[in-house]
Amino acid sequence: MAEFSDFPSHVGTPAVYKRVLFCVASQANLTVTTRTGTFVGGLNDTYPDVRHFKYIPYAKPPVGSRRWTSPERLDSSSAKIQSTVFGPACGQYVTAVPTAWALNITGNLVVNYGESLLAGAVAQNSAEDCLTLAIWTPANATSNSKLPVIHFLTGGGDVTGGVNIPTQLPANWVHRSQSHIVVTTNYRVNIFSYPNARGLNGSTNFALQDQRMAIEWVAENIAAFGGDPSKITLWGQSAGSSATDMYLFSFYDDPIVRATISSSGFAIGHSNNVDFSGSNFTFVAKSLGCDFEDADLELECMRHVPMERIENFVGQYQDNSTLVNSSQPAISFTRQVDNKYVFSDSDYTERYINGQIAQLPKIIGTTAREASPLVPYPINNVSAGPSEALVVSRTLSTVCAAYNTSILRNEANLATYRYEWAGNFSNIAPLWWLGAYHYSDLYMFFGSYLIAPGEITDLEVKTSEKMQDYFLDFITDPSSLSSKGWPEYLATNSTTGGTLIQFGADEQVEQLVDGNSVEGACHIAGDVYNTSP
Repeated sequence: MAEFSDFPSHVGTPAVYKRVLFCVASQANLTVTTRTGTFVGGLNDTYPDVRHFKYIPYAKPPVGSRRWTSPERLDSSSAKIQSTVFGPACGQYVTAVPTAWALNITGNLVVNYGESLLAGAVAQNSAEDCLTLAIWTPANATSNSKLPVIHFLTGGGDVTGGVNIPTQLPANWVHRSQSHIVVTTNYRVNIFSYPNARGLNGSTNFALQDQRMAIEWVAENIAAFGGDPSKITLWGQSAGSSATDMYLFSFYDDPIVRATISSSGFAIGHSNNVDFSGSNFTFVAKSLGCDFEDADLELECMRHVPMERIENFVGQYQDNSTLVNSSQPAISFTRQVDNKYVFSDSDYTERYINGQIAQLPKIIGTTAREASPLVPYPINNVSAGPSEALVVSRTLSTVCAAYNTSILRNEANLATYRYEWAGNFSNIAPLWWLGAYHYSDLYMFFGSYLIAPGEITDLEVKTSEKMQDYFLDFITDPSSLSSKGWPEYLATNSTTGGTLIQFGADEQVEQLVDGNSVEGACHIAGDVYNTSP
């Protein structure tokens, strides 16, 4: 490699020399060969010490006869694939219902390249051929690096979501650490994942199967990108968080991953679809011309209807139920108990007792005002905000699910670490009533608070860095947190609370608090929940 003295004077300062040398060396490291193809990545524009591969298929396209079937493993291939541009998100709809997500919060929705955030139409940047993932690594990572891997599952309520969400892009975090790899995954949503159709005879929950297929692909191929397949941590937020928790039961005897993180979603307390007769799917089918009493013919006909027609019909019908005709019968397509990928709450409890859960350490997180952007608020009087009683009750449903999960894990002797995100920074929470809302902790972990407009305080920077560093400690060595200052939760279902780490409250980066100060309302009579600690 050239020395600094070899560069002509017009190139610039020694700092520029180093950047040029680094980029030249990194460019030679952008092609990675795996069993399923050779992928050509790029360097991040903001952080050239971060290498990204934005488009990596992990399963065969679920199109045509594969629509509404389990994902299929890719064949071996020597094809060369350009991975510098994100693939589409899985088929989804952009609601016309005004929400805080679309109107008041920055960068939390899938990028649809100019489409209105209230389009009332199929997401332009979505498709059925969508089972892809993206990988971010230090630019100098090689097959000998053996870096720990965090595999992230996005949220979206089982109806939206995907890789290309600005505030879920991890370049800042990888830039800071230079010692780990982040993977993010697209998976099927809404009716294309959870059709609950008569002709499928109970086969559903395809997203949870997609996620497993993605994990299998990563375990098989991540070493080529510099990762250690024995050091994969599965992390999810919201719908991805509950899926991460459910994963521990579905694959308890072969989890592949060695630890998990669930941020604001859990197996226990998850609301599942009870349309076991398939009436919702049949209603959509009949409305789109597939009017057959025979369940197999109904399903086969629907496999020929374009994705866009299906998404627009379902989405616009649901929008109409909210915006125009609240008496219209509701339809939904979400997870359904099948006793394979999804169980009932009582079954999850029994499986804890019987040891039918992967024996892995876990971080469990909630936010202080989970529900503030999830409940209706007066669009014409935004400053008034939503009903505080409704915010508290719906926040408690998540907080208490976290508490109940933690108690069961403690009784099963499973290492559990708890956090509450309680920061309230104006650039990521521009309305007074948002506070530490559901999702806002992701700005801290990914370091994406930097793209939110407004003042960035020193406390915000330090809090983000501390949260990133704790997660890095956990994925590097899941048993190391206690020695780093984050003790295990260790509570039983008594009046003695476990220990939580609280981020961003009281103008402090972090503090250890008694769990009862956060979740006492879940199990102590008369206790009042605090949404703004």
